[in-house]
Amino acid sequence: MNNSKIAVRYAKALFDLAGEQKSIDAVYEDMKAIERLCAMREVKEIITNPVIPQKKRNEIIVALAGDKTNKLTVKFIELVFSHGRGDYLGAAARNYLDLTRRNRGIRQVTVTTAVPVSSKTREELAAVITGTDHGNVEFIEQVNGSLMGGFIIRVDDAYIDASVRTRLNRFRKEFSLAAYAE
Repeated sequence: MNNSKIAVRYAKALFDLAGEQKSIDAVYEDMKAIERLCAMREVKEIITNPVIPQKKRNEIIVALAGDKTNKLTVKFIELVFSHGRGDYLGAAARNYLDLTRRNRGIRQVTVTTAVPVSSKTREELAAVITGTDHGNVEFIEQVNGSLMGGFIIRVDDAYIDASVRTRLNRFRKEFSLAAYAE
């Protein structure tokens, strides 16, 4: 079976069950934490290490997730590892987040700037992106000093790069091409 299909099926099953138990939002928060955990190099090594038994990997991930993790999330992690599919936990979490965002109408906005974004700027961006409905925007802020200024915004699949670094690179390329033209 295709690897992505496995993660999608697990995520869909979890989403459906969370809907039945009216715990979509709680599991959503847990899946954000699981996705962050699974992205860590050390955790990836634990999840994919064939020497560590599946049961032990499960216990480690549940412990890392914390005491406040929803019972359904804990059962889901146990299910994934009991079927030997721990490698797909991060992808399943990502797919669950996508399903929930689509279902709730949440737009994910990634803002990359040279300095942290103020709350006023965040509110203005939300107003531009969604009109008057501010509740449907989930911000991910990244600070990258190499941008020198400006910003990069990604809204769902749309990408706007208005950084000083990109502009300088564009000018550098145009000037080098102009030098060859003469």
